[in-house]
Amino acid sequence: MERNIKLILEYEGTAYQGWQYQENAISVQEKLEEAILRLTGERVRVVAAGRTDAGVHARGQVVNFKIQKDLPAHKIEMGLNAHLPRDIAVKSAEVVSPLFNARFQAKKRVYQYYISTRRTALARNFCWQVFHQLDTAILNSLAEMLLGEHDFGAFSRVEVQSNHKMCFVYESYWIREQDKLIYRIAANRFLHGMVRTIVGTMIDAARGKLSAEQFREIFESQNRLVAGPAAPAKGLVLEEVIYE
Repeated sequence: MERNIKLILEYEGTAYQGWQYQENAISVQEKLEEAILRLTGERVRVVAAGRTDAGVHARGQVVNFKIQKDLPAHKIEMGLNAHLPRDIAVKSAEVVSPLFNARFQAKKRVYQYYISTRRTALARNFCWQVFHQLDTAILNSLAEMLLGEHDFGAFSRVEVQSNHKMCFVYESYWIREQDKLIYRIAANRFLHGMVRTIVGTMIDAARGKLSAEQFREIFESQNRLVAGPAAPAKGLVLEEVIYE
């Protein structure tokens, strides 16, 4: 009898060309599907809530896949962790409704971007090191502009092929924790490169390269060519996926 399995995954994206399977590069999806094959003897295609880009990390990626093998959920979790590389971990596994789809039933994806304003050795693969005075009040005034439904074409990759570039942003704000700045954004969907380009452009403004009005003009232009450079992938983490 076919069963639908839901996993919550954590992974370090440093060694991977993103989540999605690629012909000539190593992906997180490929490693997970290889582990499922070793555990169950079944070749499956897993569905993910979000397709993280190359170098991006995840603390709460959600995936689902269907198998015939009758394994208890805790043995699926333990078995997959035994076959996965150390930079990918299954945090939980459960049998869910046959109708559950990790991508299409997700209501919100939550990302956080991490910046260190001091040199760090231990966190160097998990943050962008920016050695400038960054005013969180300025950053939050920019972040607030993104709330609600807008066209995010200015902050997505030029080559993105999509029916539309409208996203609804539920949360968008910065917090400071000592020498760390964290940008949190939650939306119904994200375009490729969107969060990193938002962060890169905001930091340009916080450093005085752009005014708040120029940031708004860039946002409303829907033109990626006028936005700032994308922030490094290593600072971005998919924190959680929210379902009804």
